[in-house]
Amino acid sequence: MPAPQRDRFRGKNVLITGASQGIGEAAALRFAEEGARVAVNGRHEDKLRAVVDKLPKVDAGPHVVATGDMSKEDDVDRVMRTSLDEMGGLDVLICNAGIMRPSPSEDITLDDLNAVLAVNLTSVILCSRAVLKYWRSNDLKGSILVNSSVHQEIPKPQYLGYSASKGAVGNVVRTLALEYAAHGIRVNGVGPGAIVTPMNDAWVHDPEQYKTVSSHIPMGRPGEGREIADALTFLASEEASYITGQMLYVDGGLTLYADFQKNWSS
Repeated sequence: MPAPQRDRFRGKNVLITGASQGIGEAAALRFAEEGARVAVNGRHEDKLRAVVDKLPKVDAGPHVVATGDMSKEDDVDRVMRTSLDEMGGLDVLICNAGIMRPSPSEDITLDDLNAVLAVNLTSVILCSRAVLKYWRSNDLKGSILVNSSVHQEIPKPQYLGYSASKGAVGNVVRTLALEYAAHGIRVNGVGPGAIVTPMNDAWVHDPEQYKTVSSHIPMGRPGEGREIADALTFLASEEASYITGQMLYVDGGLTLYADFQKNWSS
């Protein structure tokens, strides 16, 4: 994997939701390594402080712990105020928080559906709304990044709420990108495939399941959180200054219809 570009985000402030583990934690580390001051968000302060303890110090000041449930309007407003007050501004918002709850679709409960949609979709809209208000009222440019999934494109049976939320997120990215392009605000997404994170512990630590998962990926292995963080930092950087409204799939080829790697249909 490429080495961090140490000063690419020097002087920049970044807020990452769902940053207590997995991809969010990897993104926080990568942005800090490249000079950004980072506000990490999640629901558990102790886990967030453990992440902050791992981050390299940056010139702009200490990294920020911003505890809150980003599917709740009051929490979003409070986290945004905390981030802005402590860092003095915000340049990049990364909407990373996500959950999934399995169930046969005929048995899905309204509570489970609402919970998944709240975290995976509503939080993206609420967080984006808050940062857009700040940027527009101060005539600032910025970048919003949404962590989606290959299941924005690939159906995921027995995860109807998750698939629905990720499909909707794709349209959120495109809509906001089009609406705010003329204001110098870019909105893009990353669609991870099978990634080694705590969310996937069920197969990550089972050798047989790990082998099975790997067998469905054209590149023959799952990805690492750091590889998603690399994509996020690229899209947030000036190297991507002419990119908006796009979804970058970081999936080892899963969205290439992996089962057609061997021709079985003709």
